[in-house]
Amino acid sequence: MVRSCLDWTERRTHLAGAVGAALCKRAFDQRWVERIGSGRALRVTAEGGRAFRELLGIDAHMGP
Repeated sequence: MVRSCLDWTERRTHLAGAVGAALCKRAFDQRWVERIGSGRALRVTAEGGRAFRELLGIDAHMGP
């Protein structure tokens, strides 16, 4: 259900599997994230920043 996946272009791991897909869908459905252009990159919205902080304890606007 939960696994990590190494993004070979960014050299960073991300959440993969069923949980990763469900979290991604929820984030889009709630407008917590939005696509930047037509690529894979995402921007966390202000609402998303609040939700990630309140629900998951994650500061989504922190840099690498």
